[in-house]
Amino acid sequence: MAVYELVLEEQQPTCGGKAPTRSEIRTVTTDDPAAYVRSLEPNSPQEVTIEKDGTIVVKVDRNGMWAKYEFTED
Repeated sequence: MAVYELVLEEQQPTCGGKAPTRSEIRTVTTDDPAAYVRSLEPNSPQEVTIEKDGTIVVKVDRNGMWAKYEFTED
């Protein structure tokens, strides 16, 4: 299994003075980043891209609100 640094950005409602996005950094171990996201977001459509530097980006649509998972292998 590969070890990834995961940067998660989530769009959130701005009501109550919250920032429009929330970010979090995690370390995860997985062989398949898309499957990892699918296990967390089973009912959300996914778009998977691989950037030139090898970062795997998985974007999901949560009924009009988005989340972006960026996996960079350690």
